Amino acid sequence: MVYTPEKQLVTKTAISHAQSKSLETSFQAALEHARRLTQMYGIGSTEVAVAWDTVEELITALVRQPKRSLSAFEHYCNLHPDAPECRFYDV
Repeated sequence: MVYTPEKQLVTKTAISHAQSKSLETSFQAALEHARRLTQMYGIGSTEVAVAWDTVEELITALVRQPKRSLSAFEHYCNLHPDAPECRFYDV
């Protein structure tokens, strides 16, 4: 966990959320790329096949991401980051 000057904690949930957004962004870019290659070269091209394989792999990665909900304590700490019980210190 990292403490930033703005008094915000970067939690494991925030990190996994950021990774999820990155994966979704990669998926959108790969999908657009595959569509454009299909328009340019047709469905019989090797480049098109590779592009659609990449899209399939990203879909699989998105589906396999764990769906984890916050515990009551984590929710409380997100609402009250300055509460004494929510402060984490690296020793």
